[in-house]
Order: sequence, then C-alpha cells, then structure tokens
Amino acid sequence: MATFEIKTKRAMNVQSEYVDAGLSVQVSSMFSNSFDEVDKILKAFMRVHGIDLKPEGYLKFGVVGV
Repeated sequence: MATFEIKTKRAMNVQSEYVDAGLSVQVSSMFSNSFDEVDKILKAFMRVHGIDLKPEGYLKFGVVGV
C-alpha cells in the first residue's frame, strides 16, 4: 500500500476561505495513481483541514496534485 502526499498547487478561495498553495494531506491507496480514489482525497481535506473541495470542482481542474 502506497502513501501519497496531496498538495494544493496554487492559492484559492474555497467557500469564502483563503487556501494557500502547498496545503497538504496524506492518503493511502492500493492503486499506483492516488487520483483513482478521488473520494478519499476529498474526505482527507475535509477531515484534516475542514475544506470541501468537491462543490468547487478543484480536483478536476488540476489545482491539486501529488
């Protein structure tokens, strides 16, 4: 099982809150590409930082990367 560190690539506003570039979470995955489990990444950002990236669609636009 691999552990990936997922970081925001650039600063952004999420639900009226400023999020700086480099904000990160760690996600464990059985897959070689951590983005095969997008829900895990979304839940990790919500659990660790209280930020919901799903409504804004930030994972789709390449704002967050490994």
